Amino acid sequence: MRQELEAEVYELEQMAPSSRSAEHLLRLEKARKDSKRLFLCLNGSGNKSERLAHIEVLGQAGSNESFKRIAKAAGSDWPLRTHQCRRTYARCFVESRMGRTSLVFLKWQLKHSSMSMTQLYASNPLQDLTLFDEILQQRTEFKIDLIESWLDDQPLAGGAGSKIVELRGIPVKDRAALLAQTAPHANIRATGHGWCIATERGCGGAGLYEATRCPGCKNSVIDETFASTGQDIDIQQRELIKIEDAGPAVRQREERDLQVALDVITSLGLSPVEEMEEAAND
Repeated sequence: MRQELEAEVYELEQMAPSSRSAEHLLRLEKARKDSKRLFLCLNGSGNKSERLAHIEVLGQAGSNESFKRIAKAAGSDWPLRTHQCRRTYARCFVESRMGRTSLVFLKWQLKHSSMSMTQLYASNPLQDLTLFDEILQQRTEFKIDLIESWLDDQPLAGGAGSKIVELRGIPVKDRAALLAQTAPHANIRATGHGWCIATERGCGGAGLYEATRCPGCKNSVIDETFASTGQDIDIQQRELIKIEDAGPAVRQREERDLQVALDVITSLGLSPVEEMEEAAND
């Protein structure tokens, strides 16, 4: 069915602009949107030859019919409907680690008159609490292993990484006990090019999209896990700096970012890929 919809989109796109009516343009726009949806159906009524042959996203009426068939297949006569899945949606939404602020959005999304109703939808008396405990334990163990690796002799970059290197000189009586007490409360998130330990707003997530902001940040730790990423950033900056007609402002920015990438690589005890290739050729 999805292939048929994609074929219809292709046919509509191939029509000459002069022969496209408003109806065709509207259908093309809707078909493009529906092609990205998960559940599709064939619209119209009657037998297949009499239908409009337009494949569209499954609507509420179609969903209710599908739910009716699901209940029947399960041997139940319960009149299952789409609105009965709202609490399932609510639980999944609230459990997505968005925090309590998600309840405000959920109240708006479900058009509840009070926050109490939203909290009722978000509750789940049947949830497996032991599973949450196991997940929390695994996260804690991961953070213990990660912080312990930082306290060893591996090279680190980033503002917080430099501070951790300085802390290595302070003797600790029982490192295992210290990590067990510290790790559960440590706020550690991967950015794709390092680790962020900010406990407050920090950069507001800007470092996720601008990798060269992180090395100088006081909340950044860059370890050997992201060494290859640092080298890739260095390669990218070297390619960009070779563009001659980008203007002085762009060139100044690229020179700055190239130096940042180079500092990260050298802090991790590596050489730029370009120098490694030259050494290999020699």
